[in-house]
Amino acid sequence: MVSHTLAEIQEQFAHALLQPSSAAQAAALFNTHPYQDDRLALYRGNLTAIWISALKNAYPVLHQLVGEEYFEQVARAFGRAYPSESGDLNQFGAKLPEFLKTIPDTVDYPYFSDVAALEWQVHASYYAADAEVVSLHEVLQAISAGGQDAQAMQLTFHPAASLYHSAWDSVRIWYAHQLNSESGFPDDVRNASFALVARSEWLVEVQRISKAGWLALRALQQGCNLGDALELALEADADFAINASLQSWFSAGLFVQFRFPEDKL
Repeated sequence: MVSHTLAEIQEQFAHALLQPSSAAQAAALFNTHPYQDDRLALYRGNLTAIWISALKNAYPVLHQLVGEEYFEQVARAFGRAYPSESGDLNQFGAKLPEFLKTIPDTVDYPYFSDVAALEWQVHASYYAADAEVVSLHEVLQAISAGGQDAQAMQLTFHPAASLYHSAWDSVRIWYAHQLNSESGFPDDVRNASFALVARSEWLVEVQRISKAGWLALRALQQGCNLGDALELALEADADFAINASLQSWFSAGLFVQFRFPEDKL
């Protein structure tokens, strides 16, 4: 009798769940039973239900866009292609936006994957680590007290904050599917969209921003100082509202730290 390790048995059992055609091969590892195939089918059904439930939680807008039946088909196909590698189901589904691009049926709806990408950022923001934010008032006080050059300041993003960009009007599509939303589905989805995803008091918000604002924030996120970041914004839009944008960014709880070149890390 061939001896198998626990890891080998678990791997073959998981393979039998994901690939029904391999169930017969895995059967030799277990005591035979007249209803063994039915039992595997039951486990397989439970696994599929978990996939569908987890993905619905992370992708409610995509679920609305494609409908129940098609969403379940996608969930089953995705689960077989990318089984969960973590005990935390909130991490299951990260690769769905890229997976959608490989499905022939979605060719006529190329914005599906971008909407899904935005949804995953919202999902990840909700479950991201918490951190104390800094206010614009604190920053201005530090600049005034120390005689610092505001343009030389660098800012650190909150773990729950991220930037979003799409060649499609996927931000407005996302808005159109929110509860009590007054935003309608865009007449033309072929408009680029930019957004800031941030969490304030455990409420995740998607704030639509201009390309200029997105360029400035991306520069800050990459370690540029405030002066260089704002210069990028002004190059993109000479009328970029610096004061209003700064107030908006800090109000969204976007930053957790600020420092100047002479500050020690």
